[in-house]
Amino acid sequence: MEKDKSKSLYETISSAVVDGELPNDFSLPKNTDGKNEIAWADGAMDGVGIYHMGFSDMSEEDHDLMAEAVKAAAKGNYDSADALFVGLGKKTSAIFVIDPLQSYIIDNKDRLNAGNVFQYAVHAVVDSTDRECLKFGLSLLELFDTDSNEKLKDIIRTVGLSDEFTIFSVFVMLRWDDGNNEVFELAKKVHGWGRIHVVERIEPGTDEIREWMLTEGVHNWVMPAYSALTCWQKSNAEEVLKRSLSDDEFRGLGDIINGLLDEGPVSGISEIENAEEKITAYLNQAEALASTLDDYEVIRSIRLHYEDEDSADPEIVALCQTILETEKCKKVVTEALKTGKGIGLARDLNMDYKEAIFRVMTDNFEEKYHLCHFLCDDLEFRERVIDVFRQKLPLSEMKTEPTKSLGLGKDFWKQSAVESLLQQLRNYLPEGLDFVETALQSAPIRTRNFGISALENWVSEKGVPLSELFSEFKELLSKLVEIEPDDRVKKDMERLLSGAVTFENNEAEDDDEK
Repeated sequence: MEKDKSKSLYETISSAVVDGELPNDFSLPKNTDGKNEIAWADGAMDGVGIYHMGFSDMSEEDHDLMAEAVKAAAKGNYDSADALFVGLGKKTSAIFVIDPLQSYIIDNKDRLNAGNVFQYAVHAVVDSTDRECLKFGLSLLELFDTDSNEKLKDIIRTVGLSDEFTIFSVFVMLRWDDGNNEVFELAKKVHGWGRIHVVERIEPGTDEIREWMLTEGVHNWVMPAYSALTCWQKSNAEEVLKRSLSDDEFRGLGDIINGLLDEGPVSGISEIENAEEKITAYLNQAEALASTLDDYEVIRSIRLHYEDEDSADPEIVALCQTILETEKCKKVVTEALKTGKGIGLARDLNMDYKEAIFRVMTDNFEEKYHLCHFLCDDLEFRERVIDVFRQKLPLSEMKTEPTKSLGLGKDFWKQSAVESLLQQLRNYLPEGLDFVETALQSAPIRTRNFGISALENWVSEKGVPLSELFSEFKELLSKLVEIEPDDRVKKDMERLLSGAVTFENNEAEDDDEK
């Protein structure tokens, strides 16, 4: 739900609030300048910067620009300050400027008009249409006493509902007398990067907060792993494990453990002392408490982790397997397969699953076409899958003029379905050549790339030039290359036409369930 760009960002946010929260599909206006369809999710750029890039010193040029912006604000020249802060935001991110910005103001407080700086900060938060400028405004407000201004506090609470600004609002809130509870209330209302930032900054000073950390803290739309270790520590999970768990506590611990095991983005289970003892304590209660697919998926994740040679623990693996092989677990998996879930568990337990998920894919094709990934290695099902795709997709209508569109979003689900199938059929060509033909003539760049990749894979596997292997495709590509608008795609087409039989990066990852 993208909003009117003519509104200020504060107006955009406040007008979208429903029952104290922003709708799940809310997003701030994107500024892609028409050059690239890829846009960061709200809060994602700052989140990635904090967790994966780290902070670095400002350049002298950026510091001078920041100083000029502050001076303009202090003189009451808000239009000039807006332009300067917007310019600064284009060169660097506000999240990396908070400390130098505040240090500069503190060091020069005797020469700056504090009232004007405060009024400018309020103006930037309320009136700006620029994300970074609004963030600079919140960073300035952090220097002032805002606790007694209830109207301003409501504004800060409101902009904090957007994941893009949550962390900046939190910095201001923490200066209020009841700041920790304010931040906790905000935590319940944000669900993306905002929740990740809030979880890091809440003090677990009450039983209510600790319980929330245990049962809700890792539930964000980005990746639970970012908050798992923090939630483990702030919920006092080790002590909780020593008692008989309630269902909610068991589920909460399971979600946290699942996040801890995923150490891709941040440290997790490796930071916990004697982790095997804690995991065993959880599994000992899981035998009685596990009853949902999510419960068993956590146990499967534990088993996979401790099967790995780097963290091997045969006793934990055996305990997991005992739980997973129960009839109770198998019944849960059987029901889950009816909705296309639990496939990894079904395969591990040698359960028949293909007919069930084939029916799911057929009955709800637009949402479940990706289930072909689990069927195409079986010749019988591969033929049936191809037939379903031919019935469900208007292949002839999908052949259009090429564009530079990446093909993102629900409007391109049909193209995504073709891509999903080709990801499997590239290993089984010449089956499904009509899908390759459609992909090569599709509007999105991404879909055309899948068609090219399938041909490259087949040519490379056979060691025979395209002209000998598929003469009809050489003729087709000879026409398509003349109208191809993307230079990279054009180059890949020309490479196939030249007779090449080896290609870089023609290995497609199998999008499989772990």
